[in-house]
Amino acid sequence: MMPDPTGPVDPLAAAQAAAMAGLAKAKVHPIRQGIEERAAVKCVTAEFFLNDIEEPRWLVAGIVQRGYLYALTAPTNHGKTAVSLVMALCVAAGIPFAGCDVEQGNVLILCGENQDGFRLRMLATMESLGIVPADIAGRCWVYPQSGPLEGILTGLKEDALGMGALSFVLVDTSVAYFSGQDENDNVASLWHALALRELTRLPGNPSVMANCHPTGSAAKEGCVPRGGSAFLNEIDTNLTVWADAETSEMHWTRKKRGPDFDPILFEYKALTLEQFGRKVPTVVAMWISEDREREIFKRKREDENRVLYEMKMQDDWTFSVMAELCGFVSSTGKPLKSKVHRTLGRLLEVGLVKKDRRRGWYLTPQGEKEAQSIR
Repeated sequence: MMPDPTGPVDPLAAAQAAAMAGLAKAKVHPIRQGIEERAAVKCVTAEFFLNDIEEPRWLVAGIVQRGYLYALTAPTNHGKTAVSLVMALCVAAGIPFAGCDVEQGNVLILCGENQDGFRLRMLATMESLGIVPADIAGRCWVYPQSGPLEGILTGLKEDALGMGALSFVLVDTSVAYFSGQDENDNVASLWHALALRELTRLPGNPSVMANCHPTGSAAKEGCVPRGGSAFLNEIDTNLTVWADAETSEMHWTRKKRGPDFDPILFEYKALTLEQFGRKVPTVVAMWISEDREREIFKRKREDENRVLYEMKMQDDWTFSVMAELCGFVSSTGKPLKSKVHRTLGRLLEVGLVKKDRRRGWYLTPQGEKEAQSIR
């Protein structure tokens, strides 16, 4: 028998339903309000429109503009958190980012993943930049919790009133603040992008950078954030970080508002911090100067030549043997098999070696010719 809809109402159930309705309304209210405000804008004359222009304000000269929404897209372990954290701390401390001038200002970091790990990396990054907590005192705030961005916008706006004018908001990572069920759902991703856009309207009209994961099959040339065209169309620029072993390149892919800029190279360095009487390792991103870039390129070329030469000389080898033959050993004499694997990967990309199940790794005709020229 169906319950009588006109019968007595359970007070507890009614209260729970009201609370759920209030929560749902609170989650979307800040975005709905922003959309309503934009919908109320009136038409203007062409003369007014053409004269209503402001000079661009660069937070990071030539790369990041005030009031713009950026995605920083990279696969896991390619360094998006490491690179974006360098930028955030450079802005807070007022020091150049990758050789580019910055406008010093207040920074808000939304730390939604592994707060302990992020704290360690933040301390290590500050050490690598030569700054201490006193250098960013009163200029950097952290929201140490994940959650649907639509639901926490009101609280963030209230907190931001006590931070003064913000210059930069870093969201690490986008998915930690996603409100939907599927990042690849166009409608849900559009709402998420609109929520991120609301952060640019915090006091100070800050630049907003959201660290994003790419689509599942993304290659370097197609490294775009999950969410399809709806998300990509709403952001202003899709910056990317793509790693090659111990170095990575920061540039942009598919979507760019503003002038182009040359790719920026970083290298990843291991640092060890002491916490509670024990040493804890972490990794930081460090900008590579042109001299350092040439040095790294030369070293990689030498490593590749060693592997090509030894492959020409040896018919039967293992990764351990190849590492020892090429001099790829640690300070304790342990063969660095991973370095052999990375070097073979680079040679594979340029067609000097191949690999199959029967022969394993072997030189291509082009690789044979290259190896013959090595002395």
